Amino acid sequence: MAAQTDFSLTTALSCAPSIGDSPSFSLLPRHLRRLRTAHERLARELPDCWCSSAAFPSDEKLVEELERAVGAAGKEGKKGSLRVRLNIDPPGQPHSDSWLGTVDRTWPLSDPIRLVLDDRPTEYDDPFLRYKTTKRAKYDDARARQGAHDRVFLLIFADLVDSASVTGATLQPSSSRSDPPFDVLLFNPRQELTETTIANAAFRFSPTKPFITPRADCGLLEGVQRAELLEKGEVVEGVVTVEEVRKAAEVRLFRARLLRIQELIHASAFQAGTLEIICFNGVRGVYKACIAPSN
Repeated sequence: MAAQTDFSLTTALSCAPSIGDSPSFSLLPRHLRRLRTAHERLARELPDCWCSSAAFPSDEKLVEELERAVGAAGKEGKKGSLRVRLNIDPPGQPHSDSWLGTVDRTWPLSDPIRLVLDDRPTEYDDPFLRYKTTKRAKYDDARARQGAHDRVFLLIFADLVDSASVTGATLQPSSSRSDPPFDVLLFNPRQELTETTIANAAFRFSPTKPFITPRADCGLLEGVQRAELLEKGEVVEGVVTVEEVRKAAEVRLFRARLLRIQELIHASAFQAGTLEIICFNGVRGVYKACIAPSN
């Protein structure tokens, strides 16, 4: 039987302008460790896939490939912060590309991006939802159902496309209710929230309480920024249900309408009993989010 070769392992990193000879990649050890873990576990869980027969590249080889991509970007005149995508293609060959990190430059960091809750649960028995690969059909399907573009990588690597020619894609966050949502919030069959299509998330229902990020056993892809925040104690693991978030979002919207203070929707500090959401991944870092009100 031929090995399954229709996917690559992948990760996306941010690269700051280098001061010395070597570029600086954010959370690099975590990215490399996650790639290696994905290779090991997919080899075990999917013995017919290419990971079971191909050796994983050394960290030195992966860093060399990342530095090659950054060097190529410099020769092309790309200056400033970069977004770098590193793939491990079958049979274990690293390949990377880089783009200028231009997304979000005009978006106020204090404004939350708009999330919409998916209309059906996601089954997390698929290994490709637990490890980051280029097989993203279920994430793309969720985006398409909720009015966002079905190619999620347009959001991560916006410089690849002409944004004016892409209908339905939210390449930049928008607070307008007439625009498509920026991302989709997923949940499992037990009605427990899990993640968004491009990020992990955490929820806080009171300023005196910690941010809660869904436990790994709820079903999610464990991101590098999530691991960093957990290690620093900035978020804690727990279970957050769809009903909890839906009710808290309704309370928040009701208060805004009752007081006729539209700015409350985008406030950076929330009253006790209202909902605060943050999302995070290895490229965008940590950013605020809110549940988009239904029409």
